[in-house]
Amino acid sequence: MRYTIYQAIVLAGLVLLAFVTEQLEVVGLSDGSGIFLYIIGLLAYIAIVVSCFSLIFYWQTKKSETFLIHPIWEKMPVIISIVFFLSAVVLIFLMEFGGYGLVSEYRGLMYLLIYYFIFLLNIMGIAMVYKTSRSELTKKQIIERSGILTVGVLAVIWFII
Repeated sequence: MRYTIYQAIVLAGLVLLAFVTEQLEVVGLSDGSGIFLYIIGLLAYIAIVVSCFSLIFYWQTKKSETFLIHPIWEKMPVIISIVFFLSAVVLIFLMEFGGYGLVSEYRGLMYLLIYYFIFLLNIMGIAMVYKTSRSELTKKQIIERSGILTVGVLAVIWFII
């Protein structure tokens, strides 16, 4: 039960993080005048979000002995790739047909979308690390390495964009 409470606290922390980030946007602290500070802030934000998801997964391993044991984890990279692709297509479709106004009016939706896609990438990282080295790593190590992999991939994607 305590790990469920910890997970709920982390989720509340993610909501608080979105609120604080939004307030910093309103104040204008991330206006892009200092591009280096902006990049560092964005990478820190990504690292915090991925760390929160990793904590949730870690505590899930404490709650459930069967987490990361089910045979579906063998097929998870393909499943998550399909879900990610379909989610991106739906997002593009919605943004093209009026979703942009909705997201700009209700900024919480933007953070929800960001968290959703980071969550999918984190699950993809877990699945890939699991598939490549499940016999030699513990569950904790799988989650740690997938978190590092996710932050690294998102940093590379950000620098490419």
